[in-house]
Amino acid sequence: MIIQQFPIRRQKRANCFRAKKYLAIECQEIWGGSHFSRTGWSTYIDRADATPGWIGENFRQSIQSSEYFKTPGVPFPREAIAKVNAECDPLMLAFWGKLAEEFRFADWRATHAKTAMVFASWDYELTDHIELRASKGRGGGHSAWLQGEDDGTVFHVSISASNEELGNVIIQALNACKSSYL
Repeated sequence: MIIQQFPIRRQKRANCFRAKKYLAIECQEIWGGSHFSRTGWSTYIDRADATPGWIGENFRQSIQSSEYFKTPGVPFPREAIAKVNAECDPLMLAFWGKLAEEFRFADWRATHAKTAMVFASWDYELTDHIELRASKGRGGGHSAWLQGEDDGTVFHVSISASNEELGNVIIQALNACKSSYL
């Protein structure tokens, strides 16, 4: 019997959020799951100032600075997950808290709640194409579309695309979201 070997998929990830007042790009690091990055590029801007060039430039910086720490086939120890959460969660709260303060939201949850969100992943060792998945808003969170409902919600773009091209594809993906603020 021949056992087929599948390539190991090491990914870099980032999330893009768009609300009425702002656009945010959040870098993720991958351990036992995705976590707000401790060292990667996360940023935001007033939505009125968010040009495709700005979006593409900052998204590229974010996804390229994402880190993959998981060892394929090896379970991640619970103690390590607890340590990662203890380090990443305060950084995530500070990022969203600063955004809440600047755009006058009640708190970080209110800032995060009414947004369109795109999940971005890049199998950086296998391809130069980034996959962008539009989400469905659920009030305080986001979820993927069910299979069969996801037509027109998945986009691909090369990491080598110009900043403007990259930004325009991200805008297309954000427009395909079923957000909770519309």
